[in-house]
Formats: sequence, C-alpha cells, structure tokens
Amino acid sequence: MKLRAAILFALTALSLGLVVVASPAKPAWACSCARADQADERADLIVVGTITNVTGTGVQLAVESVEKGSLGAGATIRLKVGRQEASCGYDFRVGIRYRVNSSDGATGLCAGITPAPAPAQLPNTPSAPGAAPTLVTAVPAPAQLPGRWWLATGAMLTVLAAGLVAVALQRRQARAGSQRTRGPATGQ
Repeated sequence: MKLRAAILFALTALSLGLVVVASPAKPAWACSCARADQADERADLIVVGTITNVTGTGVQLAVESVEKGSLGAGATIRLKVGRQEASCGYDFRVGIRYRVNSSDGATGLCAGITPAPAPAQLPNTPSAPGAAPTLVTAVPAPAQLPGRWWLATGAMLTVLAAGLVAVALQRRQARAGSQRTRGPATGQ
C-alpha cells in the first residue's frame, strides 16, 4: 500500500513539474495602454519642448511650441511622471526635445510621448489645435505559440496514463501473489 502511494505521489509531482516546465511563460506587461491611438484626443495639453530637469517624480520642460492647450511658447512647465516605463512612466533625458501629451499636469508612456526632431528638421506647421497629430501606438504583445500548450497537456496525460498502468499492474501482481499463498479457491 505504501509503495502504491509513493508511486502515485511521484507521478503526480512529475506531471505537475512537466506542466510547469513545458508551459510557455507569458511576458509581463505591467503597463498596458488602453487606446494609444487616442492619446492626442485625451490630452488637455500637447507641447514640444526640451527637458531642463528630471527628478524622481517629474520633469521640467522648456516649451517651444504648443499644439493643444492654453499655454504660451517660451513657458516652463513641470509635469508629474514616473521614471519606469514598466509602470507607464517615461525615462526622460535632460537636453532632449520631446513632443509631450499631458492631462491634469501629468504625463506618461500611455499619454503620448515621442522624441521630437531638432528645430531645423521640423516641418513648417502652425502651433495650433489644427496641427497634424503624431500618432502614438503601444508595442504589440508577441504572438503566442499554440503548439506548446498541446505539448504540456500531452506530456501530463502520458505521465498520468503511465501511472494508472503501473497501479493496475501492481494490483494484478498483488492479487496473483495472494492467490498463490491461499491456494486455489474451492466452491461449495
């Protein structure tokens, strides 16, 4: 009886281990932008400017042009933003020009941030609400491989079937051994 319990325990542990090893891990996407294609519509302020200061909780931006909002060019603004892109923040660099979307004084990866070209490379577009928006899209998740799940399921079922066969053979041997010790059955 103890041997059978040990065999079943070992087969169960082995099958669970195979499922864990053979199952593909999904990437962790802590930041998930709902509708990145609507970032310009959701923003209450869209500016192009150069980052002048970066802290742990925000950035300071020297505004060069305004695409949306009531801010004037030449202003300096402070925006709240996290530093880690995994938590929808953005790793701004001092001295780099960006096109930044902001809502309620905050920005982030999903708000719509893109590095801006140098001023000489900018096309001649007016700084007005009718200026052409820059689309910001989220990085698509990698495609999943469906064949690996079948491999894990098949391996688990194979191990369980082998365990059932082993238990059945053990029972058969135990019955045969007990019949030999008792002798042939006599009917009355």
